[in-house]
Amino acid sequence: MFKRHLFPLLTLCALLAGCNGDSNTSHDHITMRGDLVVLSANSGPEATIDKSGSLSVDGKEVAVDEHQRELLLSYYANATAIRQHGIATGRAGAGMAAEVIKGVAETANGDEDAVDKRVEAQTQKITDQAMKICDDLAGIKNAQDQLATSLPAFQPYAALMDATSVSSCRDDNKTERKD
Repeated sequence: MFKRHLFPLLTLCALLAGCNGDSNTSHDHITMRGDLVVLSANSGPEATIDKSGSLSVDGKEVAVDEHQRELLLSYYANATAIRQHGIATGRAGAGMAAEVIKGVAETANGDEDAVDKRVEAQTQKITDQAMKICDDLAGIKNAQDQLATSLPAFQPYAALMDATSVSSCRDDNKTERKD
């Protein structure tokens, strides 16, 4: 039973290790720096999106229309939600760790079925929180694709989030549910 839950615990440790002022959302190309979402393309200057939906490229604000601003706000909201959902995933993982620790003592007394059920419930909470991160990645991808076609200044950042990242996230979490 406990070996089956080792991966989620290790994932929790990795998530908690990344909880500081800056956080990555995908391959170090999309990061949070304070209240800014920072986009780093392989070629081209750094871009930022702020909480008001303003886009700056190389420190210069880019003019956007209302639809583009809505898309930038969506991008920003999903990128910042990853941080919050990561914290919630970490909390769910801490809850599972507590159940595992309690379970070690209870298993010695022969109550392994009850422990299994509680740990499984905590594992499901972790998976549910992790799936929210996958939803956030999908939201970023959706906004990114629309911005790439409607805002020329966004073009260098059009491939920071790919469909494979979103599907891999979902597939990884579905695999965890089968344990």
